[in-house]
Amino acid sequence: MSNNDPWIDSKADVPKPPAAKPMNGCLLASLIVGGLGMVCLMVCCGAFAWVAYSMKPTITNVPAEVRAVSQQILAINISDDFIPENAVTMENMIFTNRTVTFRHKEGKGQLLMGTIMLKMVDANQAKLQSGQMRGPLEIQVRNNLDIKKTESREIMINGQKASVEIVEATDRSTGKGVHTADLNLSLPNGEIFILLRLDDDVWDEAAVLKMLEESKVPGGE
Repeated sequence: MSNNDPWIDSKADVPKPPAAKPMNGCLLASLIVGGLGMVCLMVCCGAFAWVAYSMKPTITNVPAEVRAVSQQILAINISDDFIPENAVTMENMIFTNRTVTFRHKEGKGQLLMGTIMLKMVDANQAKLQSGQMRGPLEIQVRNNLDIKKTESREIMINGQKASVEIVEATDRSTGKGVHTADLNLSLPNGEIFILLRLDDDVWDEAAVLKMLEESKVPGGE
């Protein structure tokens, strides 16, 4: 009888599993880069979501709030003949954009004010952006007008020369005489504009120019 333990002999015949190899350096680097990429993607998506959210305008038609926004654009004494309609504000890390709309209480005109202040670009870019914003509003104010005459008036606002374009026209849809006044004020980092339209029977050029000349740029006193 053998003294050898058959159980021990059978265990010796079982192949041993190969020793685990260390992780390949390229694979490890790929996992690290991939993980960082995922983190960056999450951060970027969050940033884009934040920017998209910040682009969402705030709109109000509460008269007191509309007047408050108008004073943030230009501190101006607007006649009680104009009723506040709405105000739109967009504020983010790139720019501040505000527009307000007033209508004449007898339906004989409207007053539009707007500003765009850029925080990360130069004045030339601000002027370009202001022009793009003004375009649709100018079309709205001058809708259905046959222009007869255009003149320019020079005024002073905060010690700065500004040109007011006065247009005499006829409204094709009503046959009424109409005047418009267009003010554009350039600032170091932005633009302020006013577009006014009134029927001739309530138009008073001297009063309009006085209103504009007595206005103040917020923070520019």
